[in-house]
Amino acid sequence: MIRKRLVFLFTMQIAIVLLVSGFYLRYHLKNVLEKELAAKLEAVAASVSGQIDASLVVLLGPGDENTRIYRNLKQRLERILEKTDMARILLITPSGGIWVDTQMQQPVGTLYSQYSINLAEISQAVNGQMSSSVLFKGYDNQLYKSAFAPITLEDKIVGAVAVEGSAQSLKAVKNIQNDLIRIGIVSLIFSVFLALIFSKKITESISNLQKSAKRIGQGDLETKIEVKGKDEISYLAKAMEDMRRAIVQRDEQQMAMMAGVAHEIRNPLGGIELFAGLLYDEFKNQPVQNHAEKILKETRNLKQLVQNFLDFARPIKPNRRICNVFNCWREAKELLGPEFEKRQVRIVEEGDAQVFVDPQHLKQVFMNLALNAAQAVKKKGVIKIIISDNSDNVQICFSDNGPGIAEQDVERVFEPFFSNKEKGLGLGLPMVKSLITQNSGNIELVFNESNGAVFLITLPKINGVSNL
Repeated sequence: MIRKRLVFLFTMQIAIVLLVSGFYLRYHLKNVLEKELAAKLEAVAASVSGQIDASLVVLLGPGDENTRIYRNLKQRLERILEKTDMARILLITPSGGIWVDTQMQQPVGTLYSQYSINLAEISQAVNGQMSSSVLFKGYDNQLYKSAFAPITLEDKIVGAVAVEGSAQSLKAVKNIQNDLIRIGIVSLIFSVFLALIFSKKITESISNLQKSAKRIGQGDLETKIEVKGKDEISYLAKAMEDMRRAIVQRDEQQMAMMAGVAHEIRNPLGGIELFAGLLYDEFKNQPVQNHAEKILKETRNLKQLVQNFLDFARPIKPNRRICNVFNCWREAKELLGPEFEKRQVRIVEEGDAQVFVDPQHLKQVFMNLALNAAQAVKKKGVIKIIISDNSDNVQICFSDNGPGIAEQDVERVFEPFFSNKEKGLGLGLPMVKSLITQNSGNIELVFNESNGAVFLITLPKINGVSNL
């Protein structure tokens, strides 16, 4: 995974570097080429200034276009133009008037078209310094650059030589920049594409880990965490799987110890129950019989608590199959019939569905919830069971109109040995949660501000089995 991230980051860096370097390269090469062109133009201008006779140049005036002096000067400049591959050579006065122009047949004294633009450079040349202009577009819409050199006569500057050269080579710089920008954009798009692929893989792996952590938090320690690959997330998944196994092993050890203790307690309880029964039978119609009866009652209560303890410590593996929810509820309701009749509890039933669970486990869940509800509601209370068949699961809402559960206890009701009852080990709801989890389901207590407890059970079904 680190390697993939490095590849992605490296590609992103390349894309950014290409984009930035495109602009920088254009700026840098443009400056370099401009300086080289300026130096070349200034050298040509200085050479022209040294090859012409300034004493003849100053003789030219308006109307001298057909004189021998003008023709000779122009021919010399044209020969230099051919040898140097320049675009144009001009001889100009300090005030910008043209003496000779190799490009255009202009009357002597015509104002140089670039005079106002290159006034500073021409002034430098007239003051005895070489100078060059900025880039400009000519009549053919191409890029040009000018250089200026002074024309000296007897140590006196009488004018300037202007040499114009093509700057079309700078277009190559722009083409290089455009190519780099295109490559940068393509690399950036490719990087984004890679990012989407890698981020999808990363988010899927993290999402799977999150689901696994949630299952463990809900008490599902049976589902293994899949470990694929050798990246950091895989190492994290392996660490979580090792943690899950360690928790399962610790729980198994604790359960084995608890079951052993419960078994050792149950044996002497059987002896107490036996001898109490003998006392009860032997001392009929005597006060001893009342005491023996109380011993028998409490012993049986203790035996039931120990049995609950054993059921919690040694849960039976589920034998899952397709079963009917309402049938499991009806069997549990029939077993608890005397309790409901004694308390005159009214049962409200709605819906039905098929689920893929252990029917004995589901019946035991209903018995625990219904017994708790019957003990919680007042006389003539109401217990509701609503079964909803959804597209991918079945939900069972089990509620009563008893006093409910305090908000601060909502998160603790499924903890072992937590109970608000005077009697009981607090193993009923933890056992319910364990049975539901073993059957790949989920149960939660929905906090209800009004009276009553509301349990929401979610159970799986196979291939969208529909209602009966």
